[in-house]
Amino acid sequence: MNLSCNNGEWASAFFDSATAAEEAAAEAEHTLPRYADHTYHDFSTYIKDGGRIEKHKKSDRNFPARLHAILSDEQYSHIIAWMPHGRAWKVLNKKLLVDEVIPEFFGQSKFASFTRQLSGWGFKRLHQTGPDFGCYYHEFFLRGHPRLTVLMRRISPGRGKATPNMHSEPDFYSIAKQFPLHATGEKPVFLPKSEGRRKLKVKSLPTATESAVSQVTSFD
Repeated sequence: MNLSCNNGEWASAFFDSATAAEEAAAEAEHTLPRYADHTYHDFSTYIKDGGRIEKHKKSDRNFPARLHAILSDEQYSHIIAWMPHGRAWKVLNKKLLVDEVIPEFFGQSKFASFTRQLSGWGFKRLHQTGPDFGCYYHEFFLRGHPRLTVLMRRISPGRGKATPNMHSEPDFYSIAKQFPLHATGEKPVFLPKSEGRRKLKVKSLPTATESAVSQVTSFD
């Protein structure tokens, strides 16, 4: 009897200890910082190479489609603009973005809501010192390639924000030399339904010479 009792007590203590260890591990995993994953793939020739683009519900009027239309419109280039390499973009005038652009395209006027949408759609921010500091990017979000936004999906709740990981951030200027973006002639996926809204003035991609000159220009 005593032996049985001791075994029972030992088993109970063992499982209690195991449960406590599992809970501690789960808590540690929850509290450890999740660093941003900057693994980057080039999709600039995805459509040209025969990649499939299948529209889904609201893909022509969701957040990425609207944002790409804004960046493709030269009348907003003093407020929000592509970087020279065309793989990231930057907010140049936060006040005008909030006062003029966000209400017109997204029906609200809070910058915090705008940045939450960016996180929710998987955009990542660059923190490394240099001309791209403060920029946002997504591998399916390229200048002159609006149809790629159809491939974008919202990410799981709570997985949007992550601790900056500057050392793994992509060098888009080096990438641009190997995989330069070329004009596709594509029109923005999102087109305003209202005839009263100003027509989008789509910027053409710069020539190779213009790109080389603009790469030394900082938007800071």
